[in-house]
Order: sequence, then structure tokens, then C-alpha cells
Amino acid sequence: MGHTHYWELDLKAKEGVLRRLPDIALDFQRLLPHLPPLAGPDGTGNPIVSPEEIAFNGPLPHDYESLVFPGDLEEPAWREPWERRGRSFGFCKTGPSWQEKRPYDLAVRSFLLLAKVHLGGLMRVYSDAPLADWAEAALLIEGTLALPVDLYGLLGAGLLEVEDTRGRRFLVERWGGEESELQDWLRARERMDREGLFPWPFRGPYRVLGEVKVPQEELPGLWRREGFYRGVS
Repeated sequence: MGHTHYWELDLKAKEGVLRRLPDIALDFQRLLPHLPPLAGPDGTGNPIVSPEEIAFNGPLPHDYESLVFPGDLEEPAWREPWERRGRSFGFCKTGPSWQEKRPYDLAVRSFLLLAKVHLGGLMRVYSDAPLADWAEAALLIEGTLALPVDLYGLLGAGLLEVEDTRGRRFLVERWGGEESELQDWLRARERMDREGLFPWPFRGPYRVLGEVKVPQEELPGLWRREGFYRGVS
């Protein structure tokens, strides 16, 4: 468990990934003054930002797990033969939960999003973090580096407008998957609310009204900790 960010790199284009690393490092170096304090991978010293590798953590005692990129550019040994898809696998946990993520979490999000801007289809990024958190990183990159960041396109995510049985509308995130999976997710939220484990103000049955494009700068203001976004008129 833990609050985790993941990435995969296309191993068939390994040389292309390595060729772009110097530009990624240069841009991340320009972001450092705008990020929370960072340390080396063990929580001490300085972050490593070089043309060959980017590695950092939060400074002690605000460290958790280190981000090391690009990491092992090999297919993970734990994948079964039918699971192999020619992609590496990396991850970084920045805290035991979303509520307890360490301050350097913003640097991890910003770096991974920046790397995705440079690498495009050679990299996949996914996460436990809501889009509202990723929007914070996107706005930092756009404002500091003047690089356009299409958050929805880069992460392959979106927002769906949903209506509950009382006609109340709200937005939920879509990171792939079928509508049946969304319905299961919504019913699970109801069940946890009844058990006193997780507040959820809506009741099914639910109707999916369609995808909604909210400007990414508005996402943090619409996010609700219960796992949904306030509807927009």
C-alpha cells in the first residue's frame, strides 16, 4: 500500500529514451527552485540531476521512497510470460496514504509529467493521485518552463459527469476501464459510507451523462476528498 506513482518505458525505444534524458534533466533543473526541498535518494545530500539519471527523495525526516529514473530498462522478472509487453516498470511511494504524502510528492509528480512531455508515447504514467494533484504539477511546468501540458492527453485520463438517483450531478475520474467498473466503484463508495469508513454523499442507481472537459487550472478547486469533483454548470 501507500501513495504511489508509476511509470513504464517502451523498451523497444530504449535509445530514444536515453537520448532525451539530458533535455529532461535540464528542464527539471530549472524547476528545482520552484519545488519543495529535495535530497539525494537516501534523504541526505543533493538530488542527482544528470544527463544519465535523475534520483531524489525528500530530505530527512520528510523522506519516504526515492525516485530513480529511468530505473531498470528491462522487463520486470516478476511478470508472467503472458503479461510481458516490452515495457519497464518503475514506481515511487511518497507516503503511507494520500493524506500523509510527503512534501516532495509535488516534485515526483512534476518530474514524471515533465518526462512524459518529452517522451510522449515512449512513456506511460499512472498514479494513486487525483487529477487535481496532477493539475498542480502541470500548472507549475507551464508557468515555469512555458511548455504546454495537456494533462488529460498525457495521462490518458478524463472526467465523467454522473447523476445519482436524486438528480444530483458530480464528476468522477476515468483512467481507462469499462462503465461497469465505474458502477462497481460507485457502489463500493456507498458501502463504505454505510459502514462508516468513507464519507459518500450520493446514492445509486447512477447514470453516466458523458465526458466533461474542465480546464485543468479549475480542477484543484473542484476536487472533494471523498473522491469526486463538484459538478460544473
